[in-house]
Amino acid sequence: MQEVRTAGFDKLSVDDLVKMRIHGVTPEFIRSMRERGYKDLSIEDMVKMRIHGVSPEFMKEISSLGYSNPGIQDLVSMRIHGVSAAFIKELAALGYTKLSIDDLVKMRIHGVTPEFIRELKDRGYGSLPSERLVQFRIHGVDGDFIRDVQKAGMKDMTPQDLVDLSIHGGRRWLRKTR
Repeated sequence: MQEVRTAGFDKLSVDDLVKMRIHGVTPEFIRSMRERGYKDLSIEDMVKMRIHGVSPEFMKEISSLGYSNPGIQDLVSMRIHGVSAAFIKELAALGYTKLSIDDLVKMRIHGVTPEFIRELKDRGYGSLPSERLVQFRIHGVDGDFIRDVQKAGMKDMTPQDLVDLSIHGGRRWLRKTR
C-alpha cells in the first residue's frame, strides 16, 4: 500500500486496490509507465492496459518502430486486434511503412496479412494503398478472384474495376463462364 501511495495514488478505494491487485497494476508497472512518458494515467487506464497486455516491453517495441507515445486507447486497440511489432515489420518489408495505428488496426481487423499482400502482388496488384487492401478484403477481391478475372480475358482491370465487379456479382458471373 505504501508503494502505491509513493507512486502518487494516496486516495484509493478498496475496489481500486482490489482491481489493481487482480490485474497486476504494481508500483513497478506505474513507475515504468511514467518513465515512458505516461504521467497522468488513471487507475482505469492502467487496469485496461494490463487486461489487454500493454506492457512496457510492448510499448518499447512499438516505440522502436517509430510509434512514440501513442495514446492508451491506440495501444489497447493494437493489442486487442493483434498488431504486433512483427506484423509491423513484415508490412514494412513489403513497402508499407509509416502506416497510422488506425490503418494497422483496420488491416488486422479485416485480415490484410503479408501473405494476402504477396498474393495480390503475384497477380499484378502490388503497392496498393492500405485503404485499397482493406477494401479488397471487405469485398472479396483476392488472388483467386483476380486469377479468375484474368482467365476470363479481363487482364487490365483497375483496382476499382475489381471491387466493382466483385460487388456486382462478378464471382457468380465468373463461375457461370467457366
